[in-house]
Amino acid sequence: MDPVPAQADATEPTTVPHVACRSAWSRLIAKVYEVDLTGGSPMLYPRCGSEMKLIALITDPPEVRRIPRHLLKIGQAPPGLDPSALN
Repeated sequence: MDPVPAQADATEPTTVPHVACRSAWSRLIAKVYEVDLTGGSPMLYPRCGSEMKLIALITDPPEVRRIPRHLLKIGQAPPGLDPSALN
């Protein structure tokens, strides 16, 4: 019977090459936001057919909630937005 391999220490940091990290982020953004940053087929605006471009990625939770609140305030909330989810 072969010995069971030792588990890696959970407190030991794991390093991943920078190129692999960039590639993983690109795949995740493409999957979550349906945006292909690698030069594949672009998403198009439904009204005018122009190509959409990713100009920012906001990850700060308070800032993310602030944007739909502002849109509600000016009467341009995204369709299907539940205002109670912003509290």
